[in-house]
Amino acid sequence: MMLQFEITTRCNFDCFYCAGRAMRQGDMPFGTFKDLLGCHVARNGVPSRVSLQGEGEPTLHHDFFRMAEYVRALGSTPYTITNGTYKHPERFVGLFPRVGVSVDTLDESAAVKIGRYNLKRVISFVDSLATDLVVVIHSVENRLHTPLVADWCRQKGYQHVVQPLQLKPDYSRRYLPSAQVPVARGGFSCAYLRQARMRYFTLDGLEMPCCFIKDSGGYEGIDAMHSHLARGTWPAGCVGCRHADGGGAEEM
Repeated sequence: MMLQFEITTRCNFDCFYCAGRAMRQGDMPFGTFKDLLGCHVARNGVPSRVSLQGEGEPTLHHDFFRMAEYVRALGSTPYTITNGTYKHPERFVGLFPRVGVSVDTLDESAAVKIGRYNLKRVISFVDSLATDLVVVIHSVENRLHTPLVADWCRQKGYQHVVQPLQLKPDYSRRYLPSAQVPVARGGFSCAYLRQARMRYFTLDGLEMPCCFIKDSGGYEGIDAMHSHLARGTWPAGCVGCRHADGGGAEEM
């Protein structure tokens, strides 16, 4: 099982598809992170991987590298997805075996329209990291730009993970008119509930079975979600989820 912690909701980007700008802005205290991780280890053992990421930019958290060091000391593997604007990529070397970087387009004007800034710095960050560790490029799917990013990744030897736009209201309320997508239909089914693939901890320490519930107001808890799974009915926080079909998102 892997763990993911929403260590910060603050970000220096404003991507239109990101739910984070509508969430409470703040950082998870290091003590809270340590306690949540310790409780999980006591119940389930050391996780295979601990990902420090979410809707915010993780490197803005002043304890980000301290958290990664704590994960390694615990015997687990730290991972993160960053927007690539951090000025000192060398700090990742020797601490992270691989690092995810968000790149949706190689066109600077398109990046700005999305809400992503300083593309040149991001590309420089990726190039610097790639000399010392494995780089995983994460892209939100776009029929125009994703194929070009995929070609770039193949040429550079980067791994590439493509994430489709989420259909859930806690994401789509911020979408551009051209990016609106229909809500999925059918009975509820979720691989994250059928098998405990991950646990996601919100900024406030709430434990969830996946990282796709951003509006926790209607969250009923994992046991209640299993009841929904058995009946095939949709939990309030899952309506429209692109991954509630038994497949789940690709994880790194």
